[in-house]
Amino acid sequence: MAKMSLKDWINSNQKAKGLSTKEAKAGASKYKSISAAKKAGSLYYTNKDGKVMIAATAEDLKSPAPSKSLRPKKRPTSGGSRPAATTAETAEVKARNNEIKASLKARKEPSASRKKSYNKKAPVLKGAAWMSAHTSAEYHALTKSEASALGLPRSRVAGMQSRFKNNKFKDGQGWGYKTP
Repeated sequence: MAKMSLKDWINSNQKAKGLSTKEAKAGASKYKSISAAKKAGSLYYTNKDGKVMIAATAEDLKSPAPSKSLRPKKRPTSGGSRPAATTAETAEVKARNNEIKASLKARKEPSASRKKSYNKKAPVLKGAAWMSAHTSAEYHALTKSEASALGLPRSRVAGMQSRFKNNKFKDGQGWGYKTP
């Protein structure tokens, strides 16, 4: 069994009796020994030198702390108390809180028309599909790395020799030569 510290023992016993330290030490002068203090139910006694001591033995420290605890005292109120809300006021407050929650939820969730734009990305056209959707001027404005990223030839000359040689842009232009 675990041994309890003297501080824990005295604090738990004072709490069980509902006494402060000052109140518990007040009657210590009546008792001159631990056994006399224990018989009377006091937590403190006065020794030969006149010093107030805790009336506890080693056996007391081995026993578990008393389980009785007091209910905390209610704090005094300063001034009057607030009257309770009526049922109509309570219902009004609940209705307003529900409105606020609903508006916050609506702000967080996108509307049905906005969900489509969030969830679907525009398809990235590559190769022949890009050519049919864009003009030859847009192709010539691309850099070589952008053209490669779109799966297109890097230059007009390379386009004439590629698999796209027979494809045309949106404006009807080809790669610069006529096909038979």
